[in-house]
Amino acid sequence: MLGTPTEDRNFQAWLSVKAVRDIASGLFIFILLAGATPHLLGWFMLAATGIPVGDALIVLRSNGLRAAVYGIHGTTAVVMLAISVLLLVA
Repeated sequence: MLGTPTEDRNFQAWLSVKAVRDIASGLFIFILLAGATPHLLGWFMLAATGIPVGDALIVLRSNGLRAAVYGIHGTTAVVMLAISVLLLVA
């Protein structure tokens, strides 16, 4: 993205925090896939849908790109919600 301060230590720290959160979230899903029921995974996914919704609100409040708000975070939230519903009715 144009104007992104890639050399800024605060920005690098933010990226590191985001990476750890994303990796941990993925591990939670794999653990639930391995040992839980589809119903439990559905509830987990429904709760986790709050992450992209929160991210969208943060980007929107920070006057970020609308494409990122709706195209990345909004789409992710909708897909996660759809998967949650499918798992809960399975």
